[in-house]
Amino acid sequence: MLHQIAPGSMMIRRLPRVVCRRYISIRSDTYDNVNFDSKTNGYADTFSPYRNPDGSWIKGSNAKEARLHDFTLQGQKVKSISKLPPLISRTINDEILSKNVPERLRSKAALLFQSISKDQIQRAPENALDCDAYIASLFLQDYANVETVLRELQKRLEGEGKKLQPERVLDIGYGPSTGMIALNEIMGDDFAPRVKDSYIIGRNQGTMRRRAKVLLSRQLNEYNKWRVEEGITETETEENVQPREEEVDDSEELVEGDSENTSDLKDIDFSKIDIQTKLRTTLPSNKLYDLIIVNQCLLTREYNFPKDVDFNLHPILRLLSPGGHIVLVERGNALGFETIARARQVMIRPEAYEREHGKIPRPYVKGSNTKPQKLKGMDSIIAEEDVEFEKSLLAKYGEADEEDLKFEFEESEDFDVVEVESEPVKAEDDVNGPIDYHLKIIAPCSHHAKCPLQLGNPTFYKIPKYKNKLQFCSYHQTVQRPKFTLELKRGKKLATTWDKSSQDGFGFDRMNKRTVQKLEGSGRPGGNDYESGSYSYLIVERSHNDTKTLADIDEQRKFQNEQLNAADANNWARIIRQPTKQKQNVKLDVCAPSGRIEIWDVPKSVGIQEYHDARKVERGDLWALGKKTVTVRNIMSDEKVERMKIESKMSKKKFLKDERRKKWKKIVSSTEGAFDSENFMTVADELATELESSKKYKTEGKRAGFRGDPRDHDGL
Repeated sequence: MLHQIAPGSMMIRRLPRVVCRRYISIRSDTYDNVNFDSKTNGYADTFSPYRNPDGSWIKGSNAKEARLHDFTLQGQKVKSISKLPPLISRTINDEILSKNVPERLRSKAALLFQSISKDQIQRAPENALDCDAYIASLFLQDYANVETVLRELQKRLEGEGKKLQPERVLDIGYGPSTGMIALNEIMGDDFAPRVKDSYIIGRNQGTMRRRAKVLLSRQLNEYNKWRVEEGITETETEENVQPREEEVDDSEELVEGDSENTSDLKDIDFSKIDIQTKLRTTLPSNKLYDLIIVNQCLLTREYNFPKDVDFNLHPILRLLSPGGHIVLVERGNALGFETIARARQVMIRPEAYEREHGKIPRPYVKGSNTKPQKLKGMDSIIAEEDVEFEKSLLAKYGEADEEDLKFEFEESEDFDVVEVESEPVKAEDDVNGPIDYHLKIIAPCSHHAKCPLQLGNPTFYKIPKYKNKLQFCSYHQTVQRPKFTLELKRGKKLATTWDKSSQDGFGFDRMNKRTVQKLEGSGRPGGNDYESGSYSYLIVERSHNDTKTLADIDEQRKFQNEQLNAADANNWARIIRQPTKQKQNVKLDVCAPSGRIEIWDVPKSVGIQEYHDARKVERGDLWALGKKTVTVRNIMSDEKVERMKIESKMSKKKFLKDERRKKWKKIVSSTEGAFDSENFMTVADELATELESSKKYKTEGKRAGFRGDPRDHDGL
């Protein structure tokens, strides 16, 4: 039986500690505030200051979040474990992967993982087996990464009093409409925008589009629920509803590409699958979208950096509507980060606004309908020296007449001088109008200055001297493994780490037979039912282009204030490393609103709430509370960057390999006649000559006992 506390007493007699917490659940310094109930001869029920009277949390979803500051809770990233929808998972396992031989699928997936680990870039699948291996190995992490970024966009918009409710959506990527599948799951079954387009990149688009159609058909919001409820057929909608000017579709074909009879999924009748998402064969030319999702397709080859990024980005930005958002997601490695950083540089041009403070929307001149007049105001910069120089020329040579201004050949009879009438300037080409295309970074950046981690060259990260010292901006997301992923990871090829120095790439030649047999069929030793994928991302918003908004942007730029609004989430620092917890102090590595990488110290003396929250935040969160001291990390100087350029080229083997990739193009064809052309034979002869003249070839030839010069047999 529990002993009760006498009125006014400060002691709890012979009461076990656990029972004490369950009985009154109050802190030692709040005994005086506990109300004594004389009718029950005990204490009345006391509620936690973090709960409502009905027992629900005042804020947050658990005890940890309920104790955080409102700003800390608002700046948290998505921390829940991502889960692939069960119906999508079963469809992948039963309808797609079950049609393949497991050994072939695992071998292809292993080669795919090796390629990404080596090249750090994702490529488009070329055949049915490549598509299935892509879905089995990469789709899960890609889905989790895109879903996390879209949820952050949704959370940031809710913090500004808005809602993520796009009416026109475009998804671009190599996979089976990964971004569209993730968006459908976030928005729910009632999500029914007017336009849903998906552009799958690759040579063999039809194969991946068929798989995308199967997966999208498992989502309820793909069946135009709003049209069914109102009793409107698709034909009636197209006839009665007049689209806006920017929504008029072009003449591009929106069919599934290849013939349905040639499908490798022969047991599925694709003609009966009617979904709202249109699987496009090309990008549209005159459409605008409220939300564009670009998933790991800005860069095709590393040696094409940054040309590929610049070339692929503009056609996509041209499709973004005023007030819309574009989401860029890349792999969380050095190459993926540099791709994102380059896209950010192209969009906001930080080098042109070095003295600007805050996140004022930046003009994107290339996407604007009106261009600025470069020569406007040129007369106002004419100096007095120019006027004096002109006077001296006129005094020496006199004024020029029309005869002096003629070219010599104009007097010749062999030439006719024809006056060309100047064409009238169209309204859309008006150079005097204001720029009507502005972009603003929503996440992850807390500023519009130059990225302090951007180097501008992905090859710098491969220099052995700097390989583990250079930092880049990336984040990670944990996702639960479904059945098809657990089954895929069984077997020796996916149960070992990649050994690049090994001949087979897996390291089996260095293992004993017993170890290899132990790995077969058992999966990864000590493996988990979840995995973590890293990603780099960028969320950008296009400002409205009405007259009032454009005037407000100009006003902000003219009268900008160095003191930023501390309550605005756009100005909060981003934590880029896991915090370092010390005794009564927490060190936060942040990308600060000042545009620099800084280390913030948050000791206990700053405040109890600040210190408590600093020990709970993680990498990727926003930090809005105070700090005591700031340490600015050194920014890489231009001299060091130039030195790194020289050191990257000093690696002769890598440099020659990159040059060879630029020079020679791989010939791929399904017909034998393509390899009999003169162009191919010329390339083959040049490659053979280069090989025969190499030092390694001659050394190995002498060692093998070869005699004679191969050039003596040319033409035979």
